[in-house]
Amino acid sequence: MRVFTKAALTIAMAAGFAPPAFSVKTAEERVTTVTAATTATGYTEASQVKYAYSGKYIANWGAREENCVFVSKYGEEFYTGDYVYDKLSKKSGGSSSSAPTSALYKSLQALMVDRHDTITTYDGTRNLYCYTECVSNNTARISSFYLGNDYSSTWNSGNTWNREHVWPKSKCINTNKTKDSADLMTLRATQTQENTNRDDIAYGQSGGYYDPNKNGEKIRGDCARMILYNYVRWGNTSIWGSNNVMESMEVLIQWMKEDPVDTWEMGRNDAVQAVTGTRNVFIDYPEYAFLLFNQSVPADYVTPSKAKRTGSSVGGGTSQDSSSSSSSSSSSSSSSSSSDSSSSSSSSSSGNSSYDSSSSNDLFISSSETEEQKACDHVFDEWFITLDPTETEEGMQVRTCPKCGKTEKEKIPALGGDSSNKEESKPGLAGCGATIGLSVSGVLLLAGCFLFLKERRN
Repeated sequence: MRVFTKAALTIAMAAGFAPPAFSVKTAEERVTTVTAATTATGYTEASQVKYAYSGKYIANWGAREENCVFVSKYGEEFYTGDYVYDKLSKKSGGSSSSAPTSALYKSLQALMVDRHDTITTYDGTRNLYCYTECVSNNTARISSFYLGNDYSSTWNSGNTWNREHVWPKSKCINTNKTKDSADLMTLRATQTQENTNRDDIAYGQSGGYYDPNKNGEKIRGDCARMILYNYVRWGNTSIWGSNNVMESMEVLIQWMKEDPVDTWEMGRNDAVQAVTGTRNVFIDYPEYAFLLFNQSVPADYVTPSKAKRTGSSVGGGTSQDSSSSSSSSSSSSSSSSSSDSSSSSSSSSSGNSSYDSSSSNDLFISSSETEEQKACDHVFDEWFITLDPTETEEGMQVRTCPKCGKTEKEKIPALGGDSSNKEESKPGLAGCGATIGLSVSGVLLLAGCFLFLKERRN
């Protein structure tokens, strides 16, 4: 769910804006370090997920090492038109060296680049880990990536935890902490000493490589999927061997097999998408890793999309074990429509959007509701522009109920069109595309917030 335009969020993050946490942390919480206790969510389908929102941010709702057997509702909405699995899976892949020239690589890259509408800044990411690295919606704590230790989410200048470049910064295309070396998707909160231990060593199992499982956590697959994200999204093809980032294609595929996607990864994909607009396609559809390198997808491979892709049912809520096969425990949910949404592809909503034929306003787009949302007494935020209109093209604005996450969209008529039947929208700030209202009270409130935050900055 995105309400800030790229310019607005970039300005806020550059100014050191820290999104509000869900709860106030005590002094004891700020210093306590324990091993994270992960309780399985038990979720077997997307409709069961309980989301926690803070403004427009989404907390990671998942649990570590719990197999994920469904694609989240935000993931389902991400893949439309030519980007649905049935179409992309028919595209050709390549070898470990020729994959970047393949049709599948190019299509996956186009999808992730097109939806990546907000590029995070390196400094700005430190205030976002309370959402992306938490477990089961508890934003007061974060789980250290390599160790699984539990820490306060409050940033303390890297004394306890800092930011690990899964794709080492020295091997990024941009080594100055911008673009790929500042991408929230592949920056993980990690215990400071373990970050130092990893250094810029390539992942692998042989001598001279860094094995992310060495501390007892099962995260080889997590690492493989993030490496693939950077490889495709940013086009960094310097991937294989000790001088790069991954021992070999064979090791990467093996890690994908032995460590299936867990709900923590899926929850993090939702949380990152809320900030940047894009997702890691190899989490939602790990099958793409195999197809990209012309490898066969294992018949017993547990993936989030398997139930819908095959029409079978798969077991959920189980801990990860590479030696076990999936068992049937729940019926697959009905297949989602693969048709294009009429709204902009860069917008995200909390339901599958369609025109409300009962509405007299043909600009309004209603959102289908979950049972929880139907029971909610909605209190919507103000409208925010997500796509500015032009002389010939319509724009789009959205509003969200922070109580349940339901989103409504409304088209903004082209500047040369008739806008008599549209509610007055909140204009963007001239020259930057920000979607903050220009009321005097709003300006004073923002000024007060930034002064307060300035005092709190490290």
